Amino acid sequence: MSRTVLAIDIGSSALKAVLFSEHGAMLAARSASLVIASGTDRSQTQDPADWWAALVSALADIPDRKDVEALVFTGSMQNLIVLSPEGEALAPAALYSDRRLNEAEIAELQARLPDDYAERVGNHPDPAHTIFKLMRLDRFAPDLLDEHRFFFGAKDAVTFRLTGRAVIDPTVASTTGLMNIAARCWDAELLATAGVAATRLPEILPADEILGPLRAEAAAELGLSEGIPVFNGAGDAAAATWGAAADAPGRAYAYLGTTGWVAATLTMQDAAAPRDIYTLADPVHRDRVIIISPFLTAGAAMDWLAETTGESVDALLEAAETADDARALPLFLPYLSGERAPFEDQRVRGAFLGLDRTHGKGAMARAVLEGVAFAIRHNLETAGLPPSPLTIIGGAARTPLQRQILADVLNLEVAFPDASQEMTARGALRMIAAKAGLSLAAMDASPARAPDTTHAARCDSRYQAYLAASRFAREQANSII
Repeated sequence: MSRTVLAIDIGSSALKAVLFSEHGAMLAARSASLVIASGTDRSQTQDPADWWAALVSALADIPDRKDVEALVFTGSMQNLIVLSPEGEALAPAALYSDRRLNEAEIAELQARLPDDYAERVGNHPDPAHTIFKLMRLDRFAPDLLDEHRFFFGAKDAVTFRLTGRAVIDPTVASTTGLMNIAARCWDAELLATAGVAATRLPEILPADEILGPLRAEAAAELGLSEGIPVFNGAGDAAAATWGAAADAPGRAYAYLGTTGWVAATLTMQDAAAPRDIYTLADPVHRDRVIIISPFLTAGAAMDWLAETTGESVDALLEAAETADDARALPLFLPYLSGERAPFEDQRVRGAFLGLDRTHGKGAMARAVLEGVAFAIRHNLETAGLPPSPLTIIGGAARTPLQRQILADVLNLEVAFPDASQEMTARGALRMIAAKAGLSLAAMDASPARAPDTTHAARCDSRYQAYLAASRFAREQANSII
């Protein structure tokens, strides 16, 4: 019997469990939904207990679970998770998208940071940096007991329960605003600024480190064999980078899930951090970084339209196929939750422009697909990432129409790997392959789609209109008091 490895991806909307052979073939994939609680105070939270329940549910139908020989994890980053020494949640996990702290509060907290903060952490201050939530812990986890630990990746809360060891990878640690990116250790002065003792934080270890054997109680609950190794893994941005085979310097890709990003791997020397876009430590190699430009709305835009119209996403995508694009389609700005890149603006909001009463759900759906593609182009151009061919992964680009719109809008040859929704899990597997003694087959060339050059002028014209509308939306949003 061949060896098998389970890769677990704890995303914001679902947990996925993917069973791989020792050669990297995907043998089975199961998922369980997760829910984000949104508050009127702009809070965005999840219950860490739901991550464990989703893991139990997803593994229940995985074949031959007892024969699995190793576990590796990836998942959402930049969260604030507070657990007891026994692994119980002491407050809801505040997600990276949580915006309870307003602009004035962030500005006041930012003024307390050391002048060389950006050089220390490799990034300019970002409202999503977890250090700000820690500096106002009373807003996120009031009345804490004396004994508690802080975690920042969803996977780290789960691996703590699996092994009893509190660990984080360098990529997730990059998102906290607490790690010195050059030394890859917690920065003592920043910890003092945040009012956090180093003993309450997880240990920073590479993604391919074994945290320990799977504990008996956890193994019994999950239906796995006691004592199998649990690897650290890495945050979803790193795992997606490795899954897209963009872990070598100079390779770029885009990820489209609920949210999205464009990213590339560079050497530390070439990165010249801090940049205007995000810089993350590579999960394994100390001399590399991942530069990433994250935008807040990708697949979430079509989910929103489905909720608003009462149609399923699949029905909207089907309607988009038959929408008449010979006439002027509406223009869509995908800023449904503000924006993070290529500009940071918590107030800006989305819009349809040019709607008329003859536009139906198909035209609106097609405009949403185009608007997300424009957001990718905006990020690529602003970030100055390496060009074609661009690999796109994630579940929000699965139909031929979506893929052609992306190729046309970007005016690039775009590659779409098979099973792209499992690319983060595959990336986690690639990170540990050498340490786990796996012999992964080379990834097959991904199916590619070329742009339709007859649409180039129209796409460019609509993109310029998108940029103008984006500027207007920001001006309008920030003029309202």
